[in-house]
Amino acid sequence: MDKNAAPESGRLISQPISDTSALVLLWCGEEIYLSDAVRQYAGMLDLTAGRELLARCHAVWEKYDRVIRYRKLCIAREAKAILQAGEIRQVVIPGAGYSMLGIELANQFPGLKVFEIDSSGMRKKRGMVARLAFAAGSSLECLEGDVEDHAGLRNILSDAGWDAGAPTLTIVEGLSYYLSRESALGGWRNLAEGSRVIFEYLVPYSQVNPQRRDIPRLVFEEIMRYCSFTREFSFWSEEEVRREPGFAMERCYTLEGIEESLGESLGSGQRIFPVRGDGWIEIAVLKSGEERVDQDRRPDVHLFMH
Repeated sequence: MDKNAAPESGRLISQPISDTSALVLLWCGEEIYLSDAVRQYAGMLDLTAGRELLARCHAVWEKYDRVIRYRKLCIAREAKAILQAGEIRQVVIPGAGYSMLGIELANQFPGLKVFEIDSSGMRKKRGMVARLAFAAGSSLECLEGDVEDHAGLRNILSDAGWDAGAPTLTIVEGLSYYLSRESALGGWRNLAEGSRVIFEYLVPYSQVNPQRRDIPRLVFEEIMRYCSFTREFSFWSEEEVRREPGFAMERCYTLEGIEESLGESLGSGQRIFPVRGDGWIEIAVLKSGEERVDQDRRPDVHLFMH
């Protein structure tokens, strides 16, 4: 019997996922999304592997879950607003992992083509998605490929049904930190007219208030120690994103602004991100295919362990 198949009772067997994937899902919680498909998918996931890492990160800063929650709520809100305009009918999510956003969008927008791609784990996710009630009538592809190989990525997407000549919404979330600038945005510079990119990025260390700027560094260090790897990180300022050739920035969101727009705060009414400098990620909505003067694009890359 296929171990991924639902048993006769109709119950779904939980699938264990990696510690870092589980960590992000524990931080955000499936309740931030609205569809029954997401709730069904969340019930398939065994997040046990992420619980120790979650405890370690909360020991650094217990409110870190708000960063992930705000990020995902903002990106989901923007993606839905863009798709509701009706001009874009295909979505690409590089580095998707076990994220729930693609499932949410495919479920809420009938006929929408959603292409999730990552270097590993997508075969397992594909089997899980196939068991969701909405899957038979949807177009959600879970693909494996190197997100830094832009030519190979386009070939994989095209083979799966992506139309390079039609507008695309690309969602770059939780990914740009680990890539060079060209790898993060270069592959989405020459998309069809009307395309949009939702781009989330880390703010330079110097632009974060002194009492907060070490929080992301310490959290990332904890994750790297736990997972036994070292990685360099890329940082962007809003102005640098604005100057990136081939794009026009339409909107930019800070954690301060996201928190204010969501109306979320601590029970006492205390804001977690009362000013812009209290946050260390931002989210830009970019129009792709725009002409821009090519300026110095040397990546602001640092080893996030100093």
